[in-house]
Amino acid sequence: MAIKTGRYGQVKYDPNGEDSPLDLQTIVSLNTWKLSQKTDKINVTCFGDNNKKYVMGLKDISGSVGGFWNSSSLTLFQAVDAADPGFLELVPNFNDSIGSPEVVPAFSGLAYLDVDIDTDVEGAPKITGSFVAAGDWSLNVL
Repeated sequence: MAIKTGRYGQVKYDPNGEDSPLDLQTIVSLNTWKLSQKTDKINVTCFGDNNKKYVMGLKDISGSVGGFWNSSSLTLFQAVDAADPGFLELVPNFNDSIGSPEVVPAFSGLAYLDVDIDTDVEGAPKITGSFVAAGDWSLNVL
């Protein structure tokens, strides 16, 4: 197992929102992202059971991104105003490749985005954003 730093992570976005993006661009000045793939657990416990029992439901894909304001890249702010979802790709480390042919692992799918900006006198303006799935998501090495 190769453990790599997140230093070479990336967030990419295509506002066209196609399942096969044509214009996937790296969003600059981000330094963190988080992906949550929690799965619903449906309680199917019945009378007389000795403990609770569950069946698996659907994944709830959501997450967040963060970084700093960069006026040369307003992609996140434009994504918020989009009527349709865009294609979002999250790369843990662009120097990490696996398989044959080699592929850089990435999580991706259609998403709706929200963004916040936090500015104060003692620091660089910070950007945080959140996203939710608007279509099927996958890990591209599966």
